[in-house]
Amino acid sequence: MKRKRAGDPGFTLIASLLLLVLMSGMAIGLLMMVNTEAQVGSHDVENTLAYRGAEGAIEQMTATLADTFQSIQAPSASQITALGNNPPTIPGITFPAGGYTFTPHTNPNGTLVSNYGQISSGSNAGLYAQLLPIDLAVTADRPLGDEVRMMRTVEVALIPVFQFGVFSDSDLSFFNSPTLDFNGRVATNGDLYLGVSTGSTLTFHDKLTAYGNVIREVIPNGAAVSGDDGNVYIPTASHGCDTGMPACRIMSTSATKYREGSVTNGPTSGQYSGWPTVSTGAAPNGYNGWIIDGNYGNSGGTGAKQLSLPFVTGSSGSNSILPWQIIRRLPIQGQASTPADPSRLAFLAQIRVLLSDNTRCTDNHLTDWNGDSTQDVVLDGLSVNVNGVGTSYFAMGTTNAVNGVVDGDWVKPLTSTGTRTTNATWPLISGCLTVEVKRTDGLWHGVTNEWLGLGFGRGLLPPASTSVHPSAILVFQMLADRNDDGNTTSSGESSTVTGASSAYNWFPINLYDPREGEVRDWIDGNTAANGGPPTAGTCAVNGVMNAVELDVYNLKKWLLGTIGTTGSQVDYATQNGYVLYFSDRRGMLPDPNAVAPEPVSPNLKGDYGFEDVINTPSGNQGTPDGAAEAAVTLKGQSWSPEDTNQNSRLDKYGATDLALGFGPASGSTYFSQINANAAKPNPYIRVTCLTTARKNWVSGARHVLKLTDGQWSSAIQRVPVRAVPNTDGTLGGFTVASENPVYIQGDFNSSSADPTWNNPSATDPPHSAASIIADAVTLLSNSWQDVGIKNNSSLIGSFAYPFDANSGNRPATSTYYRVAIAAGKTINFPLPSFNNAGTYFGTDGGLHNFLRFAEDWNGDTLYYKGSLVSLFYSNYATGTFKCCNYQVYQPPVRHYVFDPLFSSPENLPPATPMFRDVNNLTYRQDFTPH
Repeated sequence: MKRKRAGDPGFTLIASLLLLVLMSGMAIGLLMMVNTEAQVGSHDVENTLAYRGAEGAIEQMTATLADTFQSIQAPSASQITALGNNPPTIPGITFPAGGYTFTPHTNPNGTLVSNYGQISSGSNAGLYAQLLPIDLAVTADRPLGDEVRMMRTVEVALIPVFQFGVFSDSDLSFFNSPTLDFNGRVATNGDLYLGVSTGSTLTFHDKLTAYGNVIREVIPNGAAVSGDDGNVYIPTASHGCDTGMPACRIMSTSATKYREGSVTNGPTSGQYSGWPTVSTGAAPNGYNGWIIDGNYGNSGGTGAKQLSLPFVTGSSGSNSILPWQIIRRLPIQGQASTPADPSRLAFLAQIRVLLSDNTRCTDNHLTDWNGDSTQDVVLDGLSVNVNGVGTSYFAMGTTNAVNGVVDGDWVKPLTSTGTRTTNATWPLISGCLTVEVKRTDGLWHGVTNEWLGLGFGRGLLPPASTSVHPSAILVFQMLADRNDDGNTTSSGESSTVTGASSAYNWFPINLYDPREGEVRDWIDGNTAANGGPPTAGTCAVNGVMNAVELDVYNLKKWLLGTIGTTGSQVDYATQNGYVLYFSDRRGMLPDPNAVAPEPVSPNLKGDYGFEDVINTPSGNQGTPDGAAEAAVTLKGQSWSPEDTNQNSRLDKYGATDLALGFGPASGSTYFSQINANAAKPNPYIRVTCLTTARKNWVSGARHVLKLTDGQWSSAIQRVPVRAVPNTDGTLGGFTVASENPVYIQGDFNSSSADPTWNNPSATDPPHSAASIIADAVTLLSNSWQDVGIKNNSSLIGSFAYPFDANSGNRPATSTYYRVAIAAGKTINFPLPSFNNAGTYFGTDGGLHNFLRFAEDWNGDTLYYKGSLVSLFYSNYATGTFKCCNYQVYQPPVRHYVFDPLFSSPENLPPATPMFRDVNNLTYRQDFTPH
C-alpha cells in the first residue's frame, strides 16, 4: 500500500507564488521599459522641435539683419540692438527674457566696432571691406522644458564699389576688344561675356564673379562669336597672371567645351555639364574658383553672389527702388521721404548745385533746405557785379543792332501758343539756380550770389581761370564768335564783358553729342535713305546739349579761401573731402503717365523722358515708331531694351518741348516737325549746326555738366582737396555726383607728368581721391572743341563736323584721367537684320567702350586709372551705342588700369557707394533637456 507524501500541496503553492512573482516582475519591467521609451521619445521630439525653432529663429535674425542694412546703409548700435525687441512667432516656441538678442561689437563711446579688412568667407572672400561683427543669440523653449540655445557671429561687410576694377549691375561684356590688361576684381550681377579679338589678349589679375552665366559662344546682341578668338588669361592663384604668369590659364576656344563658358550658347541655353570642374576644379584643368557664376541663384552655379546697393528693392515697376535713385535729388520740402534718401549722393554732399526752370525755384528746396530764398536766382537777363569791377550780363538775343550788326542767327523762342515771342530781346540762358553748401555747423547755407559774383563767363575755350572771368566756378556762357573765325575781334563782334550791351556778346555753351543725336551709325557712301550720312552741316536736335561748366581749379581755390569769402567754412571732415552734387532739371517735363508711388505732376522724375531710340522696325533710318521694342531677357526677367528706367512703359513725352529756341525749317518750325505725330514724336529732326544749334537756347531736357581745368602739374595741384591733411598724411578727396550726363574735358587729376603711367612702381604724385557718379560719363580730350574754330584754315569741332569723326574733323590727343567712374549704359538687344547696322549694334559697346567718346583719337592714347562701375541704365543719355563706321568716334589706344590705392579705405573717394554682404563666421549651440 502506497504512502501518501507529506507537503505536496504546499510545494505547489510556493511554486505558483514564485511563478506569479516572476511574471509580475516581467510585467513591471516591460511597463517600465515602455514608459522609459515613451519618455525618451518625448525628449527626442521636444529637443528636435526646440532645435528647429532655434534654427529658424537664428536664420530669421540673419535675414532681419541683412534687411536692416538693406534699408539703412549705416545703422547705429542702438538700432541693431533694438531688432531683438521683435522675435518671430513660431508655434510651440517661446523666447525667455534675453533669449533673442542682437549684440553688435561696440567701442567705449558706443559706436560700432568697424575694421577695414578682408572678408573671410563666402564668394566675396578676399575683398577688403568695412567689417562689422555682430553676435546673434537665441534661446528657444518648449512647453515641457526642453531648451536649445544657439549663438552665431556674423560679419556685415560693406564693400566699397570702387574696390572693384570692373563692376556691372547688368550684363558685363568683353568681346572683340583690343588688347586689355586690367588688374582689379571683376564682378557682375548679370551675365559675363568673355572674349577678345583674334590676335589680341585679355588678361585678368584677380577673381571674376558673375551672378548670372559665363557666356563664350555669342556676343551680347546674340550674334555668334566671330573674330573673337584671342587669348583670355584667367589666374588660378593670387598674382597668377602677373609678371611671368606663374599660375595663369588660357580659356579654351574648343567648341566641344563651349569655349569653357557655363552655358552651351546664349543666356537662355542649357548649362554646360563640365562647367563645375572648369570653374572650381584644381589647375591645370580648372581655375580653382577664380572664375565663378551663380546662375541667378539656381542650381548649376558655382557660388557667385549678387551684390546690390543698400536701398535697392525689386528689379522693375513703380514699386521698386532701383540703383539710379542714388543720383536723384532728395524729395522737396513737404514730400514724403523714401528708403533711398540716406544713400542718395544729394544727401551725402556738402555742395549742391541745383537748376530748375525759372517757375520752379521751390523745386530746388530739398527736404533739408535752410530757408534762404534770396539764394534762388533766376538767370533770365540777370546782371551781376562781378568781382566789383563791373556789371556782367547773362546772354541775351536781340533783334536790335549790336556793334552795328544784327545777328540773324539768333532765334526768338516759341511761346506756349506756338508763335514766336514778340519781345525785342530774350534770354539765351534761363532757369533758377540755387547753390548751397553744408558748413561745419551742420546746416545748409546758400552761396549762389557769392559764386555768381566770381563770374560766369569765359572766352572761346576753357578754362575760365585764364579767361574773361578768371575766378568763375560755374560757367554758363562763352564770348560770341559770330563768324566762327577763332576770335571775337571781327566786324560786329566784341570782347566786351561788362555793361548793358555786353549781354549780346555771349553764346550759351552748347555742344553736339553724336551718340545722342545720330540714331544710326551712318555708313559713308550710302544715301541717307539707306543708312548713309545726312545733309552736311546739319545735326539732330536730340544731340544738341547745353553745358554748365564747373571750373575745378577755381572751385579748389574757393574751398581753400584763396578766392571768395566763405569756401573755407564748408565741412570737409564728415566725408574726408568734398562731394559736389549737380542736378539740372531745366526743360524737364512731368511724366503724364506716372502713377503712385511714382512722382506725379507737377513733380519731376529726374530723367529725360524719351526712350524711343532703337526702332528696328524702321530699319536703317531708325525713325521713332512710338512702340516699345520687343522684350529681351535680362537678369532672368523680360523687359523692352528701350525701357531704361524700367517702369514697364515706353516714355516719349520728353521730346515734346525740344527746339523751342530753334528757327523754322521747311516752312514750319523744328518744334512742330518733332511733334507732327504726337503718338511718336521725332527729336531726330535736323537743324543747321553752326548757325542755329550752337548759339541758341536749348529748351528741353538736354542739359549736362562739363568738368574743366582739372589737371595737375608739378607746380600746382589743381583738383580740390582738403586744406588740412589727415593725421596719416593723406589728403581728402573730391566726388562729383550728377543726375545729368557728365563730360570731362582735358586731363583730370593727372597729366603726362605722372611717372606711374610708364612705371607703376614709381612714387604716386599728390593727387585727389576722385570719383564721378553720373547718368553717363564722356571723356573729351585736351583737343576737344565745342564749336568750329579754324585750324590751319579748316573748321574743326562738334558743330563743324557733327557726324563725321574721321580725318581729324574732331581730332583728339593723348589725355590722362585718374578718377573712379560709376555711370549708366544702355540695354543689350538683338542684332537687327537690316543692312549697315554694324556688327556690334545692339550691344552696350562692351567694357572697352563703357567710357564714352566723341572724337577721332587716330592712334592717340587714352590713359585711364580708376575703377569702372556700371550701376544702372542711363535714363537721361538714352542714345544707343554706336561706333566706328563714320560719325560718333574713332577709338583710342586704351591704357586702362585699376587704381590700386582704392584697396585701402583712406584712399577711397568721398561717399563711395557700398554693397552689403552678410557672412556667417562662427556657430555653436547648447541643449538643455527637461
